[in-house]
Amino acid sequence: MKQIIPIISIILLFAACSKDKFTSVPQIRFNSITPNYWTSDNTSFFGPKISFNLRDAEGDFGFEDVGISYVYIRNAADTVSPPDSLPFPNMLITGKSSLDVDVEVDIVSALPPAHIPGNYTDTIFYDIFVRDFAGNKSNVIRTTTPLYYYTP
Repeated sequence: MKQIIPIISIILLFAACSKDKFTSVPQIRFNSITPNYWTSDNTSFFGPKISFNLRDAEGDFGFEDVGISYVYIRNAADTVSPPDSLPFPNMLITGKSSLDVDVEVDIVSALPPAHIPGNYTDTIFYDIFVRDFAGNKSNVIRTTTPLYYYTP
């Protein structure tokens, strides 16, 4: 009986320490897509934005002397084409270790071209991942909110 209490204490200590650790491999979690509709004849340079949470131990993202990191995005229905690479937003962060931020990326350049004549609405879900400067690839997430893409 005396040994059970220390064993349970040690198990609880390890379980508590393993939660919410930052790792070298980035972890992302989908937040939102706004607005979640777009028309192909829209001439705005600013389009829908995908927001996700990013956690990384080193925080090596954005613009640096070594280059630019990217957000990779692909229509989830298209498993053949390579993903579009969108430049990572410039993050002016000091002491970037243990990075835990919400990132918002404009996806207007990754929207499909207007090639379907007539009234047509496409429901698009996206798969997203990121790579840091060290080449570590994050988990792949899928948007849970669709983008409704309308071709008039």
